[in-house]
Amino acid sequence: MTKAGAIRILADAASVAAAAADLVIDQARSAVGARGVFDLCSTGGSTPAALYAALREPERSARMPWSATRVWFGDDRWVPRGDARSNLVPVDAVLLASAADGTPSPLRPTSVHPWPTTLESPDATASAYLAELTEANIPHTTAGFPVFDLVLIGIGGDCHCLSVFPGSPLAEAGAPAASGVPAPTHIEPHVARVSFSLGLLSAARAVCAIAPGTGKATALATIIDSDGPFSEAPARAALIPTATWIIDAAAAAQLTKRR
Repeated sequence: MTKAGAIRILADAASVAAAAADLVIDQARSAVGARGVFDLCSTGGSTPAALYAALREPERSARMPWSATRVWFGDDRWVPRGDARSNLVPVDAVLLASAADGTPSPLRPTSVHPWPTTLESPDATASAYLAELTEANIPHTTAGFPVFDLVLIGIGGDCHCLSVFPGSPLAEAGAPAASGVPAPTHIEPHVARVSFSLGLLSAARAVCAIAPGTGKATALATIIDSDGPFSEAPARAALIPTATWIIDAAAAAQLTKRR
């Protein structure tokens, strides 16, 4: 453990998904033991599907306190839930789906809390989500950030996390807790989004950053091996003592300082 948290380098993407699933379970059991509920803030993109599949494996699923788990999201594309670009796609396809033998998901659909992306604007969606979190009795920091038990993030090839891209106002100190995000032009999909700002990470009880594959190697070297402002590489905001970075050997190939 360093001031940047733990950085775990595993063999491959499958090992990353398994380790992340075990971390989710450990955090869930600790949260339920302490407070009776586990509030997970999940992520989107290509990151979570393998993690969700690992959680649904019988041995892990039996250890997961599903009935006390609530799933929230750090960001989403401003599209309806059924849209292929929605962060709910892997949730519906893997986490909430019946098992191959027909066994229903142990997680109640009502325990999944998506951003209300059918409202009139991304900013209205952000405001409504913040209100829902307050109504759910999740504690908040004085700056207005919800305190999740665990925040999962993926890392973009441009060093973004959540939907906080390089140069975004959401990477600046004093940014609102959540807001709409204009459609990015440098990365697909080119669609408006809603997102928490970077203060979500330091507010959380724990953070897990997941980054497997060679496509993450350059970004990780920029984030971890070099210093600079969050506006340049927003995922640097997850280099905090409460974070665990779980990456594979391919993603770690360009790291030097913390190998």
